Formats: sequence, C-alpha cells, structure tokens
Amino acid sequence: MKEYSIGEVAKLFQISIRTLHHYDAIGLLIPTIRAESGYRFYTEQNLDSLKNILIYRALGISLQRIKVLLAQQPETQIDMLREQKRLVDEHIERLKKIQQQLEQTLSKGDLMMKKNEFSIIEGFDPDKYEQEVVASWGDTDAYKESSRRTKSYSKSDWQRCHQQRDDLNGEMVQLLRNGESAVGEQAINVAEKMRQHICTWYYQCSPAMHAQLAEMYVADDRFTDAYESLNPGLAAFVSQAIKNNLNRVN
Repeated sequence: MKEYSIGEVAKLFQISIRTLHHYDAIGLLIPTIRAESGYRFYTEQNLDSLKNILIYRALGISLQRIKVLLAQQPETQIDMLREQKRLVDEHIERLKKIQQQLEQTLSKGDLMMKKNEFSIIEGFDPDKYEQEVVASWGDTDAYKESSRRTKSYSKSDWQRCHQQRDDLNGEMVQLLRNGESAVGEQAINVAEKMRQHICTWYYQCSPAMHAQLAEMYVADDRFTDAYESLNPGLAAFVSQAIKNNLNRVN
C-alpha cells in the first residue's frame, strides 16, 4: 500500500499543508497512518476522499455539510450532487446572459440598461436575505435601530463600514495563520472590536447578543462559507473568539 506524506498530498492536489491540517483537525480527512514521530501519511483511499472533498468545495458546499455528506449512502450523495449541479447550471446560465448583455452594451456604447433587460438577473434576488431578516427579527428593537441608522448612509458611509469590517476579518485571518489561539488575548480583542463595529454602524450589540450571532457563523452555511472563503477554519475561530469575549466580560 503506497503512502503519501502531507507535503506530497499538498503538492499533488495544489492545496496548502495548513488546509490538510485543518481537515484533519475537524475530522473531515484524517490520515490513515500516523508514525510514532507524529508524521501523517495518507493512503490511496484518503486521496479518493480528498478528491471528493475538493469537488464538493468547488460546488460551494460547506465543510460541515461535506462531513455529513461523506457519511451518507452513495444514493444520498448522488441526489445532493444532482441538486447542486442544477443550481450551478442555473448560475452559469445567468452569467452567460449577463455576459451577452455586457457585450451588447459595450458594442453600442449605451450604458443605460433598458427595463426589459433586467430579466438577465432573474433568479438572483439581492433582497432575499433582507426579507429573511425582517421575517425573523423585524419586530426587535435591534432591527428597528439598524434600519433607522442605515437608511441615512451614503455610498461613502457604506464603503467605510465595509472597509472596517474587512480590516477586522483580515486581523482574524492573520491571527489564525500565525497560529494564535481563539482563547488568546489578541483574538478576543479583535472580537470586541467586531462587536463595537456592530454598535457603531448598526445597533447596540451586547456581548451576549454577539455570542448568539457567533453561533450563526458556524451553524448557517452562508455565514460559514463567507468566512471559510477568507481562510479555512476562520468561521470556527471567529465564533470561538467572540464567545471567549463574552466569558471575559462576565
């Protein structure tokens, strides 16, 4: 039975060793062989599993969902892949229509989109999640305060808000890559700045409320995928740091 070192697997699949360490840590891909020295060695079966993991990730499936999926019977996996392929096909078709529209617009030199051309974005609803938020939180004081504040924001306001958010996410990414702990002071300090960012731009967010939001970062695939796209393991890292911030306050 041929064995592969973690470096060989990383090179073979064009992924980082850190990613493989993360997959191991969360129980998604555990090397079959571990030497007494602690080195990990992967088998051909491990490589087959990794191939499937990377295919699922390319289809936009979260790591948590992949872990569940790999434990399912083949028939269930096939059904889910069919559904995922359908969504991907629909997205590709929308992109093709948008590409055609852009080509026509550039060739005509007319930058104004006609009313009947809005059909190119049919199926893409940018207000989808806003409607979901209203349904779940519309009656809360926090939502009402956030709605009142954000209605007056200019384009430059939103740019500053998003830049500050991206900077804080970048700080978390750097801490994770440096091997810092989510229970460490640096991560907790950034978590507190994240809470203050919400208070500044949206609504008064207590440490306890922030900890509730942190649960969504690992429970809701949309939040998880957003963080994971920045760095593998970031969703759990940020969530834990926020919860630790609550513990520090208490």
